[in-house]
Amino acid sequence: MSNMINILIADDSATETLILRKIFESESDMKVIGYAKNGKEAVDLVARLKPTIVTMDIQMPVMDGIEAIRQIMSQHPTPIVVISSKLNDEAMTVSFNALDAGALSVLDKPVDITSPAFDKIRQRIVNSVRSMSEIKVVKRRFHPKSKHKKLIVSKPLLPAAHDFEIIAIGTSVGGPQALKQILSELPADFPVPIVVVQHMTPGFISGFVKWLNDNTSLVVKEAQNQELLQAGNVYFAPDGCHLQIERGKEAPRAKLIKGLPVSGFYPSATVLLQSVAESYGKNAIGLLLTGMGYDGAHGLLELKGAQGHTLIQDPDSAVVFGMAAVAQSLNAVDKVVDLGKIAGYLIAATKK
Repeated sequence: MSNMINILIADDSATETLILRKIFESESDMKVIGYAKNGKEAVDLVARLKPTIVTMDIQMPVMDGIEAIRQIMSQHPTPIVVISSKLNDEAMTVSFNALDAGALSVLDKPVDITSPAFDKIRQRIVNSVRSMSEIKVVKRRFHPKSKHKKLIVSKPLLPAAHDFEIIAIGTSVGGPQALKQILSELPADFPVPIVVVQHMTPGFISGFVKWLNDNTSLVVKEAQNQELLQAGNVYFAPDGCHLQIERGKEAPRAKLIKGLPVSGFYPSATVLLQSVAESYGKNAIGLLLTGMGYDGAHGLLELKGAQGHTLIQDPDSAVVFGMAAVAQSLNAVDKVVDLGKIAGYLIAATKK
């Protein structure tokens, strides 16, 4: 079968490895072709077996999962899904460092086969591995972090009378790295609030927000219902709620809505962007970053129709040029911006 998904499992727990093998081998299009008990074995086996995708544990002897991901992504780029316990803050932080190193997504470990939640977790792992295995990943070079990186501030081509009051962002696969890069380059006194929908495995968004908060000078938090949004703050849609923005007297107001998935997602970037189009129109910037699927594309189109300023991340720097590509095909995009220039662009666009 030519489109067989060949999987390498990297995990030092024999029990976990067995559970994952059972999960994958019950699928007709999946085959486990190797096992690694530590990161070093994983790096060696990727080079030798050339799997379609790797499932990676983080805490392993000899070499941990993060270092293994770095080495795999710089030597033999391969889609990697982290399967980790999300029990405590430390494990959460480590999971997001794994995304930063180039892993595509983080999922819960399937702990107990007898648990009523097992089938849901099993299905999530299978769906994720199937969709991530199709992503063409590229080589990543890891430079030592330079404190003095010059920020490129590109002059936006904007209508003369713009006065932006809010920025709305939608993203999915590859979003954690892209958001970290953009938000860490914005100053603490950034003049408008930023609202974000990031597609993520349920249960992980709080940890992600905390991780970003530690890696940027902005205040990053989950949006609260009816909260007034402040400049220099970044607000994420929480698990299991759509985030809408209403125009308040002094500031934008967040509204959390229970409902059904829109374009397959809950929270949905389209719901966020539609509400921003309605409440802020020409005073809003909408931005779609890397991500699979089409969520956010129709929302960006509505914002463009309301004379808002619409941007997408360029295809070369996107892990998946999916959501943004659909927006482009709908003619919803004013400008395509390279990831390394987005922060500078937003700084220039919002200068009062």
